[in-house]
This record gives sequence, C-alpha cells and structure tokens, in this order.
Amino acid sequence: MAESAEMRAKVAKLGLAAVLAYGLFDAVTYTAFFVLAFLSYEKSTGKNPASNLKALLGIVILMWTGNNVTRPFRVAGAAALAPVIDKGLKGIQEKLNLPSQMYAFALVVGSVAVVCFTIFGCLILSKWGK
Repeated sequence: MAESAEMRAKVAKLGLAAVLAYGLFDAVTYTAFFVLAFLSYEKSTGKNPASNLKALLGIVILMWTGNNVTRPFRVAGAAALAPVIDKGLKGIQEKLNLPSQMYAFALVVGSVAVVCFTIFGCLILSKWGK
C-alpha cells in the first residue's frame, strides 16, 4: 500500500497532466479487466456473475490484481503521455473558455468516469436475469 502511494506521489509531481494520464490508464485497465473477467466467468460457467455476489466480488478482486500487475507500465506511460495530455487540457481550456486547466481536468475526468460506469452498467444490465 505504501508503494502505491509513493508511485502516485511521483506521478503527481509530474503535474496535473500526468495525474490525468495515470487516471486514464487506470480507467482503461480497470474497465478492460472487468469486462474480460466478467465475460470469461460467464463463458466458463454459463452463469451470469451479476446474479452471484460472490462471483462478482471475485471479478473485482481479479480486476484489482490485474491492475496492480500493470502499475509500473501505467506510471511510465503516464509520464510519457503527460506532455500530450497537457496540450489537450490547454486546448480544451481555450476552446471552452474555461478559467483554468483544473476545469478542463474535471471535465475530462467526469467524461471518462461516465463512459467507464456506462460500460460497467450496460454489461451488468445486459446480462441481468439471464
């Protein structure tokens, strides 16, 4: 746990763009691992994990484990992607005439969160009752 906090602190020192890049990598990996684990469980057992709390918890644990394995790559990727993200945040700030980059950051974070939770929700609801 301390190692995780240390890595996040290193990314935070790289600036707002690096924090966003790390968050984007997190969102993509968590979403991908959840979808893969969910569909793999369903394919291997023929049962819907959404109707089995124990199975859903197992999927979340698998997703978390997979995400921890990829952490060093995500930190490196965030550092490499930070300049591109910074340019994008500045572009969003200018196009939308926002008072600061923090508003652009919040807009991107909110948008990504909506997409990820929509994917989770659609996957679970599409299998509900089956």
